[in-house]
Amino acid sequence: MKDLDRRNFLKLGLLSTAAALSTNSANASGKDSSGGIENGKPLQKYLAKKYTNLLGGALKGFSDKQLTAHFALYEGYITKINDLEARIKSFDTNNPDTINYRGWHLDQTSMLNGAVLHELYFGNLGASNKELKGTLKKMINRDFGSLESLIGHLKTVGKIFHGWSLAALNYRTGKINVYGLERHNLNVPTMVHPILVLDAYEHAYMIDYGTDKKKYLDAFIADVDWKPVEERLEQALSIPFGEAVTV
Repeated sequence: MKDLDRRNFLKLGLLSTAAALSTNSANASGKDSSGGIENGKPLQKYLAKKYTNLLGGALKGFSDKQLTAHFALYEGYITKINDLEARIKSFDTNNPDTINYRGWHLDQTSMLNGAVLHELYFGNLGASNKELKGTLKKMINRDFGSLESLIGHLKTVGKIFHGWSLAALNYRTGKINVYGLERHNLNVPTMVHPILVLDAYEHAYMIDYGTDKKKYLDAFIADVDWKPVEERLEQALSIPFGEAVTV
């Protein structure tokens, strides 16, 4: 197979605009399609997205009890990030006592990442679109050799990390890599765009699987919806980021 790079994909016209992809993905899953914009204006606060489409047996490896508890935890991150950013905004920067201000900023990245990563996690679960295809399939085969190899890395990282395992497009190399986050805001890579996100925290599986993380990881892979993963990759590739600089 001919080696495929970012410019080849762009020249072949395989990519859609980021706006179109965002709208199509959101409409297909029944989720908010505003992308942070409402009536042409920035949202004044973070809004929790709804993932009720995953309930009622839509996922083979997750009970409604597990998912509902997980949704509640995610909504807590939304509440917390709104509270933190309101506190930060109202802080008088002429005040020399900045100990609380520093703490708010430390929590800000954790709560924001916690909210966004959960949205990506829930967003790549679903009962349909189980076949890998298109640009995603070509790049996974190019960068990992096979889908099985990518899954092996994703699950192994998920097994050994306490936070997150994610596959992401690396803008520096133009390749897909798997990364592990020990916490929401620890080991976070820069210049990457997540395309497939796995929650490796105990709260994601303890109700259904207890301490059997291996069964949870298998269930997660079985419940991945590859369509939003493919759309995220194409959206990432459509964002101008310059030439790759790694030989």
